[in-house]
Amino acid sequence: MKLQLISAVAVCLLSIAACNNASKSPKELSSEEVLELAGKSPGMNAGRGTFTVNTPTGWTKIDTVMSRIEYTFMMAPITDDSTFQANVNIVTQELKKGFTLDKVMESTQKEMESFFVDYKKIDTGERTVTGVKAKWMKCQYAHRESGTLLNGEVTILVKNNIAYAITLTTLANDLVKYEPALEEILGSFTAK
Repeated sequence: MKLQLISAVAVCLLSIAACNNASKSPKELSSEEVLELAGKSPGMNAGRGTFTVNTPTGWTKIDTVMSRIEYTFMMAPITDDSTFQANVNIVTQELKKGFTLDKVMESTQKEMESFFVDYKKIDTGERTVTGVKAKWMKCQYAHRESGTLLNGEVTILVKNNIAYAITLTTLANDLVKYEPALEEILGSFTAK
């Protein structure tokens, strides 16, 4: 049976108020608790139905809801040599007043540092995603419950006051292997 770890990266990054208003410190929260708090965040899922994206050949796409958060998941083909299935997830949230793309990314990095065990920022930068300015970051962290070392590449763009977080999650040494699929996804992503 394949283990599919749901990364709280994108959820925490879009739900800064939820993570900051928790009764426990971020390091004490389980992934499930973060998802539950994030699902209650104002503006969560505001981008539902406002984007289109293509799924890479051989990948599986699932639209689902967990803890009130609507996800588009694209999962890489299952491999025989791993219990982890690389995936890309997309979540959306309306920006709070005064938030910009820069502020969202800055807050994302701070939240990830405070939440994830063994968090390490690898790289950051800017790009465009189908004509819209975006920021990206690559990081490594240990999954809270399993201890599995993961890499994430988070791309955030804002259009019409909606933040779109597109997150690739892989095993720690597999990020480069799946970046072409992420590029295909980002190249097809269109927000209304």
